[in-house]
Amino acid sequence: MAVKRDSTISKIFGLKHPHGKVVELLSRYGTEGRLLDAPAGTGAISRKLKESGFDVVAADINPQLFSAQGIRCEKTNLNQKLPFADETFDYILCSNGIEHLEDPFLFVRECYRILREGGELLITTPNILNLKSRAANLLVGFNLFTGRPYNEVDHYLGGDHIHLANYYELRINLHRNGFRILEATTHEFSNTAMILFFLFPFIYLATYRAFRRERSPMQRERNKEILNHVLSADLIFGKKLFLVAEKDSRYVKIK
Repeated sequence: MAVKRDSTISKIFGLKHPHGKVVELLSRYGTEGRLLDAPAGTGAISRKLKESGFDVVAADINPQLFSAQGIRCEKTNLNQKLPFADETFDYILCSNGIEHLEDPFLFVRECYRILREGGELLITTPNILNLKSRAANLLVGFNLFTGRPYNEVDHYLGGDHIHLANYYELRINLHRNGFRILEATTHEFSNTAMILFFLFPFIYLATYRAFRRERSPMQRERNKEILNHVLSADLIFGKKLFLVAEKDSRYVKIK
């Protein structure tokens, strides 16, 4: 069965809410099964996923903020071993969470442990490969033109964006810890990134030149998919990065 994709017009005009994109992506792989939403925040996405048919369990370091009725929220520090048995879940959602973690590699390994073989992990995070973020990083050293130094004086369990990672960094985390990326997409294009479209030819040429330096035949084959992802409109213009990855034991490289 053909999968209906968001149109370019929808992404240009921001016609889809990110929560709707989450439900759409996970529903492509079925709406039956146990799903962990971590971090869950107030529970807005948990509620939508439950309404779509998923058996939702939530986890967050501040469970007192969770308000979705009929869903259990476990107090959980995602920088530590997750309080769930091996192969407990069919799906895991980490929405706007991995960039807050001190140890995203441990988190991905824990997701591998608690997911069943063939289960899906969906990560959403700011897309810092888009043209806006690249230009902002060049000029002000942050991924946003409005960026500022992280708060190091207040006490807040949720934390700032202390570990922003781009597609390349997330991919190596996933592909060395038992996951195979199925989709790299977005829900909406950044207006500023679209205004900066004239930078794309330079980025295309520089990226293509960098990829040609690879000498490993196996990695060159992998790089074909990577190149398609990083030069796609979704990553060049997208505000958020949505990565869907499948648990695949062949991709475990670190024991």
